[in-house]
Amino acid sequence: MRVLFGWTALAIAVFSAAVPAHARDAFPPQLASYASAQGATAGLLAVRDAEPAGMNDFSFLEAESAPVQSYWPVLYSALVPGLGEMSMGYWKRGIALMAVEIAAWTGYFVKHNEGMDKRDEYEAFADAHWEMQKWLYDHPCTTADSTLESVEECGQSSSGSGQWPGYIPWVPKEEDKQHYYENIGKYDWYISGWEDWDPDQFPYAKQTDLRTEYRSMRGESNDALDQANSFVWVSVAARAFSLAETAILVRNRRADGGGGGGEGAPVALRARPRGFRGGEVALEVRFK
Repeated sequence: MRVLFGWTALAIAVFSAAVPAHARDAFPPQLASYASAQGATAGLLAVRDAEPAGMNDFSFLEAESAPVQSYWPVLYSALVPGLGEMSMGYWKRGIALMAVEIAAWTGYFVKHNEGMDKRDEYEAFADAHWEMQKWLYDHPCTTADSTLESVEECGQSSSGSGQWPGYIPWVPKEEDKQHYYENIGKYDWYISGWEDWDPDQFPYAKQTDLRTEYRSMRGESNDALDQANSFVWVSVAARAFSLAETAILVRNRRADGGGGGGEGAPVALRARPRGFRGGEVALEVRFK
């Protein structure tokens, strides 16, 4: 007891001499309050090191204030939804958002590959059952020579008259593959190129079985590709939600910890109407 009392009295005497009067009663003690007491502190640490463990616990002198929450998690959420939440300790939210992101991109690649495979199928079907020379030779607007120039001239002269079939300019496959395969199935102007179209039938048939099947195949391909794009929007929505949530969490932590989360904070959510039926919500993040 005498030894313990002696060290306690020594500590009180040293602190009384080293700490300014206005800071002695501060609680809890702040390390900055003892910045001018380097010599006295060094003496205490030397005494502490000379004594057995358990007799020298002055570790509170080395305590530091908690770091201010940074805005890096917002950037993490912009890169990968949920990563910002996980970096702040919100594991369940982060894992849920990352699961949505993985599911969205998995769905995208599955549907995109399905759509592209179906595109290869309908293109091969068209190559097998639609022929340019038959289109020109059997075209309802053809002339004796049945050339591309004569058919185009006939179509241009009848354009806007309302006659069947309506004129659509020719687009070679080598020039625009997508429009070539779209036009030969979509527009009546190219119906005579299908091998099951009969030029001797009158009135002319405005649809054929092969053309109907081809248009159905194109529809399935386009539907799959549209669904793939929908999965991309799911990913965008998950990223936007994660960004907004992480920004709010960071701002709240900075406000609670005195990090300037109030007026002038670099995170803001803004909303405004767009017309009578729409609106927009924007997340604004300013990095300093």
